[in-house]
Amino acid sequence: MSQFIAIVAYRCLINGISNKSLDIQVQWFNVTNIDEVRQQIWQAPICCYKNDDDETVSWELAEVFAIEPFVPEISGEEIVGFIASTEELSDLT
Repeated sequence: MSQFIAIVAYRCLINGISNKSLDIQVQWFNVTNIDEVRQQIWQAPICCYKNDDDETVSWELAEVFAIEPFVPEISGEEIVGFIASTEELSDLT
């Protein structure tokens, strides 16, 4: 098995309408290869729940920014990252 780190963005929808919020996550995977990481990300169920106002909140996959092997060697070194313009990020919401 190999270890991978992915940076993934989820878009928040309230009753099916974007509320301009993103949840940026760093996810860890212990799998055979990078294709398995992609498959697990894309096949994961959408997180969905009712909020206090009885609205349906869902977090749908917006973007996979990066998938990198996880092999830290030096304490404090960057393990994964991405560079995006503000336009790229605002287009996701």
